[in-house]
Amino acid sequence: MKLNKIFIVILFSTSQLLGQDIGTTEVRVIEGFIPTIPEASRLNEKAAFADTIKKVRTQEYAAVETDLKSNYKTRPLKAAKVKADKIAKLYGTKLSVGFGNTWATKASVVHNSKRSKTLSYGILLNHFANKYKVPLVLEGFQPAIPRGPFLVRSSKNTLHLYGKKISSSYIFMGNLNYDRRTALYRNTNLALLSEENYRNRFAYTKLSFSAISKELAADKFKHHTSFFVSDLNEFSENQIHLNTNLSKTINGLPIALEIELNDYLNYNNPDSKFENSNVQSFHFSPSTSLNKYGFKFDLGLEFHYLSDVKPFDIFPQIKATKELVKDVLLVHGGLRHSDQRHTLKSLSDENPYIHSYGTDQAILSGNTLQNLKRTYSDELYVAMRNVLAEDEVFEGSVAYGTVQNFAHFIGFDNGVYSRFLVDYIDVKQLHINAIYYRKINNIISVKANADYYNWDKEVYHKPNFKASLSAPVNLRDKIKVVTSLSYKGERISSLKLYVDDVVNNPPEITTLNSQFHMNLGVYYNYTKNISAYLQLNNLTNSKQDVWKGYREVGFNGLLGLNYSF
Repeated sequence: MKLNKIFIVILFSTSQLLGQDIGTTEVRVIEGFIPTIPEASRLNEKAAFADTIKKVRTQEYAAVETDLKSNYKTRPLKAAKVKADKIAKLYGTKLSVGFGNTWATKASVVHNSKRSKTLSYGILLNHFANKYKVPLVLEGFQPAIPRGPFLVRSSKNTLHLYGKKISSSYIFMGNLNYDRRTALYRNTNLALLSEENYRNRFAYTKLSFSAISKELAADKFKHHTSFFVSDLNEFSENQIHLNTNLSKTINGLPIALEIELNDYLNYNNPDSKFENSNVQSFHFSPSTSLNKYGFKFDLGLEFHYLSDVKPFDIFPQIKATKELVKDVLLVHGGLRHSDQRHTLKSLSDENPYIHSYGTDQAILSGNTLQNLKRTYSDELYVAMRNVLAEDEVFEGSVAYGTVQNFAHFIGFDNGVYSRFLVDYIDVKQLHINAIYYRKINNIISVKANADYYNWDKEVYHKPNFKASLSAPVNLRDKIKVVTSLSYKGERISSLKLYVDDVVNNPPEITTLNSQFHMNLGVYYNYTKNISAYLQLNNLTNSKQDVWKGYREVGFNGLLGLNYSF
């Protein structure tokens, strides 16, 4: 404490100081003392409060009846009307006429009923005819046909009537079709017999009815039933047909059943020189579909009964479908069966120059009837559909199998003219098909199709390869230009000659040249109901034989006008 006193004396000796008297403080240090700073606690800056006041939302009121004693009368407001968008005007009738350089005439009349939810009907009339001359090239033994130009004339006239009625449970449809085709191929030497003897005429009438159920419940039967009767050349050939397709879901499995009955009658005209025939057929085919292992399987059996040759046959139908890339790549394949009974109608549609014995028309000589058989095809196949882009699609298929009673045509000279008879062989067939479509833009699109066939035997008048290409151009829906190309490869032709009523064997075998065609069509819409068209066909001026001894027309054009009202 002495040190403190000395310090105070020194201070007072230098100057006069005024201060507070501070006593001495004793500080004791305790061992182990650890100074600490208490933690700070943050104050809540957002205060919360609860309002316990409640609003009473009730109100008491009373109605007071009083009369304002006013003679003012209000005008009632009319109900509002909502108008739908204006629909496009429909034209019920369309007329079309056209004329060409090969004495060609083309005409059509179309009349349809206008909009209706329950009933629609219409009529369609079509006419086409042409006439031209081709030079005669004699090959082989044809003593009855002198040299000179040939007159070729053909025509096709069709009539189609239809009606459709929709009820609450069914859709009913009725159709009447009439199809008359003529094909004349004769020498222009007037000393020969009448044109009637050189003309093929096939007049076909078909009356049909069908009913489709509108049942939506999966556990109830749905059906599509159709019936028709047909006649070719006044009882030369008749057919009675009844078909129904039934479907129902049983225990989650879709079941379908197809039943078909046919009765084919030939040469029933009382004036016919040939014995009438009657062939019945029965078709029964159950099928189902199921999903397994990522595939969709369509399975079925076909039972056939035919009264003339093979009484009963059974064929399986198997199809497996797999979508490898959703909405892009689809692959399917399996085992399929198809059959077709050939009739005079189907043969004349494919080849209008068949021998027409027994079809109620004038003939010069001979009495060989067409052999009407059924063709059976069983093949393994695989196919694909690939969407390459939004407007670009490719489809392809490969099929290999056997064909029983494969139908092709053999030329047959009866000593006056040469026409064709159907012939049948059993072959093994490879078929490759490819289809390509692309919409380049709103103006132009392209579609190509190609087919390749390979048979293990010679097939007559059938090409191994054929292809087509079309490229329509649409200019603002005002002008449309369609360019198309088609190619048909070489074909083998066979001709049998009659010598003194004896067939001269072996037949004469030749090769028909390939055909390449280029066509151009221009369509102009002047207004919504007036349009015109120009068709230029066979711009390459190909003049090859379509059938042995029957040459195609060369370059030809057609100019026409359409009017709707």
